[in-house]
Amino acid sequence: MTTAVTRRVPTGVAGFDVLIEGGLLAGGVYIIKGPPGSGKTILANQMSCYHAGDGGRVAYFTLLAESHARMITHLRRMRFFRPELVGDGLVYYSGYRVLEEEGLPGLVKLLRRSAIERGVTLLIVDGIATAGASSESTRDFKKFVHELQTLSTSLGCTTILLSSPEQSHPSPPEHTIVDGLIELSDDLNGLRALRHLEVPKMRGTRQVRGLHTVEITDDGIVVHPRFEAGVRETHRRIPGPPRRGFGIGELDEMLQGGVPNGSITMVIGASGVGKTTLQLQFLSEGGKRGEKGLYCGFYEPPDALLAKCKRIHLGIQPSVDAGVVQLMWERPIEGVLDVIADRLMRRVRETGSTRLCIDGLHTLFRTVDFPERMRAVTAALAEQLEGLGVTTVFSVETPELVGAPDGGIQVPIDDLSALTHNVIAIRYVEREAHLDRLLSIIKMRDSNYDRGIRELQITEHGIVLSKLAHSSQQPESSRSGNGNGNKPMKGRHR
Repeated sequence: MTTAVTRRVPTGVAGFDVLIEGGLLAGGVYIIKGPPGSGKTILANQMSCYHAGDGGRVAYFTLLAESHARMITHLRRMRFFRPELVGDGLVYYSGYRVLEEEGLPGLVKLLRRSAIERGVTLLIVDGIATAGASSESTRDFKKFVHELQTLSTSLGCTTILLSSPEQSHPSPPEHTIVDGLIELSDDLNGLRALRHLEVPKMRGTRQVRGLHTVEITDDGIVVHPRFEAGVRETHRRIPGPPRRGFGIGELDEMLQGGVPNGSITMVIGASGVGKTTLQLQFLSEGGKRGEKGLYCGFYEPPDALLAKCKRIHLGIQPSVDAGVVQLMWERPIEGVLDVIADRLMRRVRETGSTRLCIDGLHTLFRTVDFPERMRAVTAALAEQLEGLGVTTVFSVETPELVGAPDGGIQVPIDDLSALTHNVIAIRYVEREAHLDRLLSIIKMRDSNYDRGIRELQITEHGIVLSKLAHSSQQPESSRSGNGNGNKPMKGRHR
C-alpha cells in the first residue's frame, strides 16, 4: 500500500515533473528560491491551480504587503489560472498582520488551524524571507521550519516555501532541514536574459541535476530539461527501406542507392552553394514515395522556400499540401537552444517523420547559453534521431566563401564530423574566370561510395550532377589530398 511518504504530488508544470521523478513527495517541505522576477510566484500559483483543479485543497499564504487582488490581477493573463477555483479549492490568506503582531509562534498556529479546518493538501507560504527577518535568532527560524515539517508530515500536506536569496547566508541553515530545494535564476548572457532552474536537493528522488532552461509564457512556467541530460524517452521505430535517396540519379548512384536509413548526414559548404536546395530535394523525393518529412530552417520562412522550389520545379508542393512534408521555421533571434531542440523533437514525434532536414545547424548553436555544451547537445540530438529511426540531413555553413586557404574544408564546430555517419561537401571553385560548384562525398560510415568529384548545377529542373570532362579541369585543391580527391576536414569553433 502506498504511504503518504512515498506518494508523489505532480506539479503540473511542463517539463518540471520529469526532473523530479514525477512530482514532489506528499507531506514534504520544499523551498523555492530565486531573485525577484525569476518566476517564484507564478510557479507556486501554477502548482496551486493544477492541484486544486485535480481535486486537491490549497491554502496560499502571503507574508508580503502586496494585496491578493493585485497578485490575482497579474495572474489572470496566465492560461493556467482558473478564477472559479478561488474561494473553494484554492484559498488565499494573508499572514502578514499575524506575523507582525504574534511573531512566528502565532504564524504557525494560523497555518495549522487553516490546514486542519480546510483539509489542506498543498500549503504555500509566499515570502518566507519576511518570516526569517521577524525571528529573533537563526535557531528560532529553524524551529519554525521544523514545526512546519511536523505539521506537513502529520497531515500528509505538501508545503512549499517561497524565498529570496540572502547575500549574508549563501547556504541558509533551513536548507538542511527541508526535503528539497528548487532554485530559480535570472541572468544575463551577453545581451540576452536567460532564466534557469536547478534542483540541488530533493530527498527520496534521483533528480536531474544541473541547470535547465525556464520560459515564462502565457501558459505559465515551462521547464525545458537540459537537452543532453537524456531525460526523454526514445522508442525505436520499425526499420524502413535500407537506403533513402535524394532523387538525383548521379548522386544516388554515388551513394550506392542513397544514404542508409536512420543515418545522420552532414552537408557542408559555403553560403549559396546549394545546401538548402539539396535538402529540399531530399524531402521532395521522400514525399513522392509517401515518406513523411520535416524541414527545420532558420533562414527562410516556408513561403520563400516553396517559391524557390517552384522556380526550379522540385515538385514538393503536392507533398506539402497533403501534409506528407511539413516546413518548420525557427527565427534564430533571441532563441534558446533547449527550447528550439525540444520543439524540433516534439514535431518529429508528432508528424511521424522518417526524413528530417535541419538547415543551418551552426545557427542553432548560436542560441546556446554555454558554448561548451555544443558537442554534448549534438551527440544527444543525433542519438535521439537515430533511436527514432529518422534519416537526418543537416547543413553546416563553412566560414570561407571560395574554399579554405589550404584547400581543406573547415568545419565550424569541433568534433561535428565525428558525430555524423555521412558527409557531403559542396564547394565553389574558380575555373576559367567563373565560379563552379563541385560536390564530393567525404565520408560514409560502414558503406561503400563513389569517391569521385561531380560538377553541380542548379537548373530550372533542380540539381543536376555531371562528371568532370577530364582530370586536367579539376582545380589544384581537388587533385591533391588524401587519395580520394579531397583534403581532410578540420574542425574548429567559429
